[in-house]
Amino acid sequence: MRTKKLVSILVLVLILGFAYFSYTTALTNFTLSDQNNSYLGGIKFHRAAAGLEEGVEIAKIENKPIMMYFWAIWCQYCARFQTDTLGNPKVKKILEEDYVLVAMDLDIDREVAQQYGVSYPPYLVFMDPNRNVLDRVPGAVEPDYLLPIVTKVKETVRGK
Repeated sequence: MRTKKLVSILVLVLILGFAYFSYTTALTNFTLSDQNNSYLGGIKFHRAAAGLEEGVEIAKIENKPIMMYFWAIWCQYCARFQTDTLGNPKVKKILEEDYVLVAMDLDIDREVAQQYGVSYPPYLVFMDPNRNVLDRVPGAVEPDYLLPIVTKVKETVRGK
């Protein structure tokens, strides 16, 4: 009886140790942002106002539209939007291949948000390389709603 109890305790300690190790490893490898980029919905975005300046230069060189994504860490709708919409394979493919992406944290980039009339997340602003606003998408929309918009904006900028 004692051996059975000892084995049970040992197995429990091993399981808890493995769970703790897995949890702490996942946390240390998880990154929302670094100095230059944000990683949202499995997509790499240029970060903040400096990222917007860099993004504009890249957009001019590559003749690509710019998509600014205004988000916040506390925004529950943003988390769902990032997973379901930005993470959608069709949407993600177009964004990664045909856009310059810039993420704006509403808690940090308040001036930029004010400049573009954004007061709540999630919010998308689509621009051409000259910073002309071509379209806006307020709120957490579904992939089927966003896909025609990203296609239309891309074609407008690329002149197709």
